Amino acid sequence: MKDLNLLYVFEALWRDRSVTGAAERLGLTQAAVSSALKRMRDEEGDKLFTLVGRRMEPTPFAAAIAHHLLDALAMIRKTSAEKVKFDPAGSRRLFTIRTRDIGEAVHLPPLLRELEAAAPHLRLRTVFAPMDETLSGLASGKIDFALGFLPSLETGIHRRKLGQQHYVCVMRQGHPLADRELTIDLFREGPHLLVEYSGSGHKQLEKALIDAGIGPQIRIRLPQYLSAPYFVIASDLLWCVPAILAETIARHFALVIKPIPLQLSEFEVGLYWHDRYHRDPANKWLRDFIARRFAE
Repeated sequence: MKDLNLLYVFEALWRDRSVTGAAERLGLTQAAVSSALKRMRDEEGDKLFTLVGRRMEPTPFAAAIAHHLLDALAMIRKTSAEKVKFDPAGSRRLFTIRTRDIGEAVHLPPLLRELEAAAPHLRLRTVFAPMDETLSGLASGKIDFALGFLPSLETGIHRRKLGQQHYVCVMRQGHPLADRELTIDLFREGPHLLVEYSGSGHKQLEKALIDAGIGPQIRIRLPQYLSAPYFVIASDLLWCVPAILAETIARHFALVIKPIPLQLSEFEVGLYWHDRYHRDPANKWLRDFIARRFAE
């Protein structure tokens, strides 16, 4: 492809499998992306992407050349990164962040508020993908960052520590244990709620509970965090949760927070991105902005 701009459109279509999604990410109109796709088709003599259901799937020819085109674009980014400056005040770029609902509830609202002054037109989107899809998404650019406790992210991934956290035990106000010391025996006897780890590092919490003999006392397992308070305030369930989330939801729910009577390691909250975008000016600007916000 002779026009570098077409490479960016190809990458966006490959990543998002959608003209609409590609347009949003690139800050272009759908008509502009459709026009670019027509130019690519004319230049390559192949349809490149065809509509299958609701997705624009690559043709065999597009799949065969994608690796070369994406690698070439990555090299161009690396060589030009020092020359190209990112203008946050004028950028309409869409950034996709892989995080759980804990990240959406705790970290993203203040981040978005602070971005309104520094980058008023910049847009965020969150996704919660399995770990293999997270890795492939970071590598392809479909996901810009992953945020959370994700020690299993390794190959080709950069990590920046944002903070340290620990677990606490949450119960409703008026709970039989609310005004008592939470001993290990009382902790073992009580009914528990567990938010399953779903590929994050929080597997250590479930293992600690099971090792302490609490496995049979887990009455309900949930895939996400933000429905848990509704179970806790309506029952005598005990919920072990990262302290930062407990403090956030305790502003809105009648909850009591206590130390957990188990030896549990602290854990790191980190920001993760792929090596292919390590020198990308926009990627670097936003990760530095996020790191500063956490430091403050």
